[in-house]
Amino acid sequence: MLRILLRKIMRVRLRVLLWIVCVFTVSLLVTFWTFSDVNDISETIIDSKYPVIVWWNMDFHGISSIKYCSNGVKCHIYGKNDNGMQKYNNVGAYLFYASTLDFKNLPLPRQPKDIIWGLFHEESPRNVEELLHEKALSLFNFSATFSRFSDVPYPLQHIEAFEDIRSKKHFIETSKKNELLNEIAPIMYLQSDCETSTERDAYVKELMKFIKIDSYGVCLNNKELPSKFKDDYLNNLNEDEFLAFIARYKFVIAIENGACNDYITEKFWRAIKVGSVPIYFGSPTIRDWLPNNKSAILLEDYPTPKRLFEHIQVLMHNDRLYDEYLEHKTKQLITNQRLLDEHSFRPYQYDGVKNIDKLECLICERLHDKINGQIGVHIVNKSHYDCPKPLSALTLKVNPDNSWVYSWEYSRSNADSIYDKVINGD
Repeated sequence: MLRILLRKIMRVRLRVLLWIVCVFTVSLLVTFWTFSDVNDISETIIDSKYPVIVWWNMDFHGISSIKYCSNGVKCHIYGKNDNGMQKYNNVGAYLFYASTLDFKNLPLPRQPKDIIWGLFHEESPRNVEELLHEKALSLFNFSATFSRFSDVPYPLQHIEAFEDIRSKKHFIETSKKNELLNEIAPIMYLQSDCETSTERDAYVKELMKFIKIDSYGVCLNNKELPSKFKDDYLNNLNEDEFLAFIARYKFVIAIENGACNDYITEKFWRAIKVGSVPIYFGSPTIRDWLPNNKSAILLEDYPTPKRLFEHIQVLMHNDRLYDEYLEHKTKQLITNQRLLDEHSFRPYQYDGVKNIDKLECLICERLHDKINGQIGVHIVNKSHYDCPKPLSALTLKVNPDNSWVYSWEYSRSNADSIYDKVINGD
């Protein structure tokens, strides 16, 4: 009996052992196949007679296309493929779209002297906070941003058409606006993003203590939009009927959700377009882009809501002084030569597709220069995307209790860590 029992135990152990060996073998095969697939993809060689550019995290043109640039150079452009594994071993440049950038998924190791990295970033400083800091920016060789110092600048990206500045299509004369004051407030506020680094709601709430403001949208709402705009006004802000609705107001509050040099959004340009006076806070360089010296009321000139109210009261009682802010409409006048030159020299920037095209051609040209030994190492610096620590519209100072200030500091630490991992492999 004992021998029979021992034989049974041995058979059971043998079956268990065989089962373990089978599972282990299958696991090894799965692991091998998995990593073989990854290696096959990451080692893909692109067969092209032109320099190769790959969009690492975006597909703007389809998976593959030939780029023809104005000076006769050509490059092969590849977009993001379905499985996201795009690391080819003969790429000349990688391009990155900031809004979908994942710093944990980059084509490493980084070879700054061998492979060009280009950055396309048109969005708010809240979008990818690590890029507020030079360490993260310096991972890239060339940039296309709203900064005038970018390699492909487009500070006027939020103007739909330059002629909108002078156009009277939606303009309402001051006398008519005065009559409308029986129905509406002198100032309009329309926002649905209520937690901003500039603390704009805090400012508007304080200003409301002094003067009537019609506040639509979610933030500080005190007035309902007409039923025809209620359902989806955010996607109809540039429709003629909605622009005519805005144009009735003498003033429109245009406080950005973040402040960067040359980052001036549709909040400002929409007011200019319809012929209302923007009450503006945001870009520290706003004066460089005003159509005329008096095209907007800047909070920095009236550092408290009470001071601003006092100035608005003067304008409310003096149409001549008010109209001085509207000479781009009333006199078709633009005196800012920088703005005129920007329009003349860089007409591409009103079209996002053309901005991308300019970046791709710049990179293509630099790749051909490299082939001919005509280029050194070029690095993006802070001026290409210059966003200082957030200031409060209410105090015009840094508010240490603002969560966005903490976030700004935290993202600087993240940027340092990312740089060390990418460049030094730490």
